[in-house]
Amino acid sequence: MSSLLDHDYDTEYDLSLSAWGDGMLAESELLDFQKMDAIIGEYKKKRRRYPKSISLLIKDSRGYGSETGYTGIDTAFLEKLETLKELIIPDTITHIDFTPKLEKILKDNDTLIRGSFDSFAESFAKENTLHFRPADLIFAAFEDTQWHEYTTMKLIFKRNGNIEIKETSSSPGSNAGNTFGGSFTHSLPCDFYKTQSAGEIAERFNTDAHQAIIADGRLAAFIEKAKTHEFYRDKN
Repeated sequence: MSSLLDHDYDTEYDLSLSAWGDGMLAESELLDFQKMDAIIGEYKKKRRRYPKSISLLIKDSRGYGSETGYTGIDTAFLEKLETLKELIIPDTITHIDFTPKLEKILKDNDTLIRGSFDSFAESFAKENTLHFRPADLIFAAFEDTQWHEYTTMKLIFKRNGNIEIKETSSSPGSNAGNTFGGSFTHSLPCDFYKTQSAGEIAERFNTDAHQAIIADGRLAAFIEKAKTHEFYRDKN
């Protein structure tokens, strides 16, 4: 799988980047129109300025057909992101070369590091006195056989500190009564992991979702981890 880099405007950050692929995330692995000079040039042409905030999501590409996913990030690539406000690191990456230039970018922007608990991302943030927040987590997926809808449940950590569950359903069918899917959000208290169990949260949803949440186990595991870890909950 080759490296791919998508970009989007006007999300929680001025410029949101998402990458998936194998091996090293580097400019040399990207197509010309996906290189940072091209993306930043396009942004500046439309907005007449450099983006004030950039987010980089490095996806765990194992969910996209890759056997290994990314195993490293070329520091020179990160050094092109002058206003990097958020860096989301998958578990497959266990090292980043920390240069003086990269250190300045991360410290000047008070960059928020995100990833799994007990991961390189968390230790990288702690070692460099940067804020850490968990990455968004898909914690259940199931199919409604009656309506042929496939639903995923994701725990979302918003930039403003809010936490919510995003329930996304998709359906290819057109039977009478079919909802054709959609996305729905459900707010959670910022300290939900201290006050609610996975079972109590599952009770908010229908039978299929409830069973899937309990059977999957990822939400319960997250809650147990969160009780023993500190993470940043304010706006960044």
